[in-house]
Amino acid sequence: MQNTIGWVGLGKMGLPMARRLLQAGHPLYVWARNPEQTLALRREGAEVATDLMELAQRSQTVFTILGDTADVESVYQGLLPGVQEDTVYIDMTTAAPRIAVPVAERLATRKARFMDAPVTGGVAGALGGTLTIFAGGAADLLEQCKPLLELLSRQLVHCGPHGAGYSMKLINQTMIAGTLLGLSEGMALARASHFDTGLIKSALAAGTASGMLFNSYSERMMEGAGDITFTLGLLRKDLRLALAYAEELRQPSQFLAFALQCVNKACERFGAHAGVQMLGHLDGAGQGS
Repeated sequence: MQNTIGWVGLGKMGLPMARRLLQAGHPLYVWARNPEQTLALRREGAEVATDLMELAQRSQTVFTILGDTADVESVYQGLLPGVQEDTVYIDMTTAAPRIAVPVAERLATRKARFMDAPVTGGVAGALGGTLTIFAGGAADLLEQCKPLLELLSRQLVHCGPHGAGYSMKLINQTMIAGTLLGLSEGMALARASHFDTGLIKSALAAGTASGMLFNSYSERMMEGAGDITFTLGLLRKDLRLALAYAEELRQPSQFLAFALQCVNKACERFGAHAGVQMLGHLDGAGQGS
């Protein structure tokens, strides 16, 4: 059965994800602060809602994938006047776990349901429908939403109650940050050793240093160039959230504080819109300019 979808958030991840649902035959309503972001999907058959209230009124399932916690709070406030009974709201933003219960409770006053469901897998995963989804909320709701979520992902993980999906994503981002920083240091040493990218790949790609991030970023970090699929600004935002979450749990993290310091330095030098590959081009001990 066709499910009328509302979608808010048409960035590098959100646009291809929304397109997959449209191509699967689901009627799609979209809204964006910048109307130009809606043009591609409108040409492909999506309807553009005039505002968030209209999008909520017309949709059976609403997906959001936004920039930060404040964006989630603002967008859900805008959706609330139009929320219909039995509508499902799925937020895929990397956001602070503390907001999940208040958002769910506000929607419940209108007899709608909520799930926090951030994703990992990058732009390639969004394009190919191979993301991993970390779901927080009721298990029966995840089961109900599986036909839609399986169009976007190859793995669905129920992490626990509201907020657990957000929490798992911050754990994921903490680990990603460690890998990216280690990779950036390694590629800086490789440049200083006058090794080229081809040699590094042939020497390391089948060993213990290999993996998804190595395959994706080793060449880009060596060259300080290439496609920008994850920005320094987004990594900084995620690390701030992870550090705040660790502090809430009374689990102090020297690593997260250090990683945030490094990413702040990279943002100051290269700009928040630069790709994370620029981490390998910071001045410092063992690093090239």
